[in-house]
Amino acid sequence: MLKINLADGTLFGNDAGEDEIPDVLASYFVNQDSFEPFLNRKNRLSIVRSRKGMGKSALISRFGYDLDNDEKHQIVIRVTGSQVMGISMPENYDNIYLKNYWVRVLCARINFEIGKSIGFAFSDQSMAMVENAEIAGFRDKNIVSALISRISSSKIPIEITQPEIKNHESLLQRAMEQEKDREVWLLVDDIDSTYVNNEQQQALVSNFFSAARSIVRDIRKVNLRATIRTDVWTNFTQNEDLDKSEQYIIDLNWTANELETILSKKILSFIERNKLHDSTTENLDYAKDSGKILELIFKRRMQWGSSAVRPFRPIQILSSGRPRWMSQLCRLSGSEASKRKQDLIGIQEINYILKRYTRYRLDDIYKEHNHQFSDLKNLIETFANKKARYSTSELLGEILNNYCNRIGSANIPEIDGSPYSRPVELAHFLFKIGFIAARKSHKNRTELAEFVRHEERPELLTDSRNLDDNHEWEVYPSYRNALGILSTGRAKRQVRRPFDRNRSRANPKPS
Repeated sequence: MLKINLADGTLFGNDAGEDEIPDVLASYFVNQDSFEPFLNRKNRLSIVRSRKGMGKSALISRFGYDLDNDEKHQIVIRVTGSQVMGISMPENYDNIYLKNYWVRVLCARINFEIGKSIGFAFSDQSMAMVENAEIAGFRDKNIVSALISRISSSKIPIEITQPEIKNHESLLQRAMEQEKDREVWLLVDDIDSTYVNNEQQQALVSNFFSAARSIVRDIRKVNLRATIRTDVWTNFTQNEDLDKSEQYIIDLNWTANELETILSKKILSFIERNKLHDSTTENLDYAKDSGKILELIFKRRMQWGSSAVRPFRPIQILSSGRPRWMSQLCRLSGSEASKRKQDLIGIQEINYILKRYTRYRLDDIYKEHNHQFSDLKNLIETFANKKARYSTSELLGEILNNYCNRIGSANIPEIDGSPYSRPVELAHFLFKIGFIAARKSHKNRTELAEFVRHEERPELLTDSRNLDDNHEWEVYPSYRNALGILSTGRAKRQVRRPFDRNRSRANPKPS
């Protein structure tokens, strides 16, 4: 039987796509049709949008890997939002000024890289680019500058003048007009990496996309890729110009089959890298044999509720469709199995690490969405030590009685920039961020019910004529254990009335 070290941290890949070894990432990367606009080099601008942990960085890293392995002579520049903003900071937050600010710093970053790549500068233009790359620390000084700086002293005064570039956009335009075959690819990962939800940051980050459109439109052979979180994009309500960027957006989501393929490819890649092949693995194909591949690492069946299910079922549910979460869950479980001297990961190992894993997930949801609702932790804690499943009336009653009435409607913060008015708005927000999911049970197969996420049915909990479309609501399993929600049973039919000691002294009834 094939022996695999379940505690090996590389078995399930690196959680951060940008930190993965490029060759390894390429070995388990799973493509999908929706990636075509992003990976197609005929498209000069493309932006990927998704929740955290969905693989935005992996996608942009894979694209950079393909560019690096291209026979074409091109410049590939990889930066994060924080790195490119570090070149200078804006002086005001007017939309026109911010667009020009982004054009300036992005063109400056490209010019520095071009200057770094120039072997020896003959023209004034190339000299300016080389000198500015030296000043910015992107390349070593040329031999003339280096020698002069060493012999210059008070006794031998030699002044080196390096003119400041006042218009990086014009300089880049001239440079690219002289290039016959070379292209520039600017890959900006996590443009929202330092985002804080206030008007200044909304204006700053949203105008990046206006600048990106301007650069690829006005400067030939300069191309751009970028990534941003979905929750940040939804806050950009003041910049009317942003509508023109929607055509360049792709939304990143994964089906259950695609996630299973990712996991299967990671395992096969590990086996191949470590030359662990034997007669049981030599002819395995990740597309046809994903079940057999998973059984090299996981027990064939796992007890999930009252049913014995394939191992990917609990992994899929607990990872909530996010490859990073899937990787973390498998790695923690593998480490636990190794400690217990188990050859395969079973449900016991998953259950053992659930408290730690679900605590990570709660921390993630707070960090990811607190800027949209500043009292998110207290709202979520409302569900602690209670049942997992609710009807719509029970869900709204829980929110009204044990959150809204307790703190008073006047004290409830804005939800995604809009003032609170009804408990259903809070319920929809919890659905939108994935804390609760809509659940539709199959007759006689309650443990194999469908979980419906907000991306699939965004209209639920918005239309008062049909709030749930016959769905129930369930706290997503990724968060339950850390909150003491251990049962999957339904809450009691009647709405729980709050105890007086839970009420605020000043407690106006919410509308």
